[in-house]
Amino acid sequence: MKKGLSWMLILCLLLTSGCSFFSSGENESKKSNKNEVKQAATDVEGMLREGPGKYAGDKYDEEKVKAELDKLPDNLTADEAYNYLVALLAEDYKPEVKALDELDPTIRTNRETPGSVNAPEEGKLPKQVNVEILLDASGSMAGRVSGGMKMDLAKDAIQKFASKLPEGARVALRVYGHKGSNQQKDKELSCKSTEMVYPLGEYDKSSFQKSLDKFRPTGWTPLAAAIEQAKSDLSGETGENVENIIYVVSDGIETCGGDPVKAAKELHDSKIQAIVNIIGFDVDNAGQRALKKVAEAGGGEYATVNTGDDLQRHLEKEYRRLRSEWHMWGIKSADDARRIWGDKVDVLEETIGKIRDKYDREKERMREAKDYLNSIGKLKDSIELSNKISERWIKLSDYTSERSITLQDQIWDARIDEVDRVNEKAREMKEKYDK
Repeated sequence: MKKGLSWMLILCLLLTSGCSFFSSGENESKKSNKNEVKQAATDVEGMLREGPGKYAGDKYDEEKVKAELDKLPDNLTADEAYNYLVALLAEDYKPEVKALDELDPTIRTNRETPGSVNAPEEGKLPKQVNVEILLDASGSMAGRVSGGMKMDLAKDAIQKFASKLPEGARVALRVYGHKGSNQQKDKELSCKSTEMVYPLGEYDKSSFQKSLDKFRPTGWTPLAAAIEQAKSDLSGETGENVENIIYVVSDGIETCGGDPVKAAKELHDSKIQAIVNIIGFDVDNAGQRALKKVAEAGGGEYATVNTGDDLQRHLEKEYRRLRSEWHMWGIKSADDARRIWGDKVDVLEETIGKIRDKYDREKERMREAKDYLNSIGKLKDSIELSNKISERWIKLSDYTSERSITLQDQIWDARIDEVDRVNEKAREMKEKYDK
């Protein structure tokens, strides 16, 4: 009985010893798995994506890092130790890389051009300028002033005016009082005569000239009816990105019983919000006062000219003003391009500076960790690990320098191109108004 019991005790001890051995092996396996880390990147793109480490950036705590290093196995190769250091201390470069990827090196200014035609803004449509010219073709326009017949001079002036409208503007020409005659028997016919001879659209020199040649001065002056028709012409041209301007060229007041002041005010106050400007051509004092009221009601301006030379001087004055405005537009737009360039360079330099701060800090912390591992005898080759840390820093540094130089060059080239573009545009428009 005792002998059987002894064998049972021996068997139990053997079993117990065996169980303890396997348990120990299982614990070692768990410990080994716990210490395993993934292979660190060897290319710079991978280095930029693999962070952040457990103690990167503001999470760094020297004592906690040392405690982590104490747990590592002995006789670490340089590769093994490097993998651990990356897992613990690699910085997070993703925010800066994203900022560089999103930095648009192009430069495009958006200063309002003379004549109120805007360049397109991001997310917005360009402003559409519509100009409708109302030309008085009543019989009195057949009269002569210094320089020739008023109608001929007016047509020449309108042709020049339309040809020099700001780029992108659309033009329309409506004539009134051009049917019948200025005799009482034809008054009803003439007062109903208002016709769109050049529909709203882009200016075409040949077509516009043909439209001017279709009529001659004959009848009465239905100014109010012409303004009312202009409201109909522009009925669909509304919205914050649309600007409507009316120019009336006339040598006299309403003679058909209409109310041009009321018509101009209704047009200006409508959704169309058109501005009504009037050029009075050889108009007497009473006529000037009447036409001025029409312009004021339409939110516009009144100007009077008495001779062909006056008309030419008036237009030249407008051209000089526009020429000067285009000159200043070029200067200010070039300044805008330089400012935008400076803002983009500031963003670039700030972002590059953050990357450099990170990889310098990362290198310093990795070297300190390497020295600690070496001091506690866990490294096989401290020099090789030091080289790996240095190689990582060099690759990140080279990437940063190359990315910085490339973006700086792109932004600089964009600045030069934009300054050249606005200066060329300003020169082109100044020459246009010199003609």
